[in-house]
Amino acid sequence: MIHIIYMAAGNSRRFGSNKLFYELDGKPMYRHLLDHLTEIKNRYNKSKSDSQTIDITVVTRYREILDYCACIPDCHAVISPDSEKGISYTIKAGIMAVQEQKKLKKSSEVTHHTAEKEEYYMFAVADQPYLKSQSVIKLIDRVLKNTGGKRLAFSLRCGDAVGNPCVFNSSLIPQLLSLEGDKGGRSVAKKHDCVYVDIADERELMDIDTYLIR
Repeated sequence: MIHIIYMAAGNSRRFGSNKLFYELDGKPMYRHLLDHLTEIKNRYNKSKSDSQTIDITVVTRYREILDYCACIPDCHAVISPDSEKGISYTIKAGIMAVQEQKKLKKSSEVTHHTAEKEEYYMFAVADQPYLKSQSVIKLIDRVLKNTGGKRLAFSLRCGDAVGNPCVFNSSLIPQLLSLEGDKGGRSVAKKHDCVYVDIADERELMDIDTYLIR
């Protein structure tokens, strides 16, 4: 099981305006990757008739994004006002929202004895509109092949450039929850021999600030 946490709560200080709503190819920037992730979720869950393989939780500070997510089937969204203090707050809000959803789902299901599935948390950022679905699928497939949870962290890479999304085994949740300020999960991944999944186009890993401002 992979819980995708889509982080769409940025401050856009470098961009000069709210980059999440910057119109790119006819729609707000935040929707580009989110729409790809929704299609990927539907593809994997449709192929698994017994249970879900992927779910999506969106963390934001903006009502417009919350309203858009309400129109996406099986997409959970939460408001995180503290995200303005740094990315660690967005990470924590996403994790807590996923865990709350798991509790609600468990309490509503009929009790039955099944083996616990390996769980992973994927963190994707809303300012990577050029990230391709094929690259995300490549990363997901590598994670799902990690039988027995032998590797704990995964990330995309192009040459020497390392970027998001990052994926963490659920055993690393305590370390992610201990992050502070504007410190992200990269510091956690480095401690656990991160598995890098290589892609060919470095532009996919660029955030919108880097691409449009350079």
